[in-house]
Amino acid sequence: MVYFLLITALTVSIDSFVCGFSLSLCNSKKLPIILGIALTVFLMCLCVNYATVFFADKITEKTACLGGILLILVGVYNLLKKSKTEMPNGNSLKLSILTGLAVGLDGAVANLSLSLMGMNAFYVPLTIAIMHAVMIALGVILSQTPLIKKFAKIEFLPPVILIVLGGYKLLGLFI
Repeated sequence: MVYFLLITALTVSIDSFVCGFSLSLCNSKKLPIILGIALTVFLMCLCVNYATVFFADKITEKTACLGGILLILVGVYNLLKKSKTEMPNGNSLKLSILTGLAVGLDGAVANLSLSLMGMNAFYVPLTIAIMHAVMIALGVILSQTPLIKKFAKIEFLPPVILIVLGGYKLLGLFI
């Protein structure tokens, strides 16, 4: 069951890699990005884990696609802010929490499934949150490579990456 939990956590955290990469291109503070997304995912999963009784028949796997809408909104917000003025670093925590809600929806739905399978404990949300943090950190590390830093000068690229990821997540509604 431990391997199943780790594979599930890795699967639902792949989009965090892309979000960490994108958000780190447009913000200079990396730690609030990682902590904001990971903490938001952890709290969402923890709430879903202990509220399984109430949400078991109301949440479906299609609910995770709503994260796509949030990612598109974050991308459009970043795009509009970039076009008006340079984004201040204080917004990185707010954006990471909003992004954490977007990428955490699929983690929360996976946590719901694991809870229904009998893995109703504190370590399931913790594992999913840690895997999200690792993937975000990998995205941030990748964004700091010299080749990628050249692309960071293209100001509209990070919001467009989030919009494309959000569109990809919305495809789940139609598949």
